[in-house]
Amino acid sequence: MTVARPAAYLVGGVVALSLPLWLGGSRLAQLVRAPGEGELRSRRGHPAAALEAAHRALRVLARMRLPWWRNTCLYRALAECLVLRHYGITCRVELGVTRPGTGTAIGAHAWVVRGHGDPERSVGSMAVLR
Repeated sequence: MTVARPAAYLVGGVVALSLPLWLGGSRLAQLVRAPGEGELRSRRGHPAAALEAAHRALRVLARMRLPWWRNTCLYRALAECLVLRHYGITCRVELGVTRPGTGTAIGAHAWVVRGHGDPERSVGSMAVLR
């Protein structure tokens, strides 16, 4: 059993608090593309505790009903991507929308892809935005 370091909880909390700053233009674009060579520094530790702390803090902040934090897939994906990159893990956020004519209302989803794999063109009934 691995004991989580207090720093991991600090990382998760700081990430959750900083999410509104990552929702605008060029900062969001940084998370949608995979990081380039040398952009990430490897850090000691495992991101699991920091991910849990970030998601927990996000749930608490969203319950406060402030307009800056929401407990949605976009916010959770951004938090996960920021934590993973803090630990030196290559990842990017993918954004998708439902295809027209699927018989459902417009829908969107955000998720994290680890590694440098080729961008998906579609996932299920969703078209990935690029």
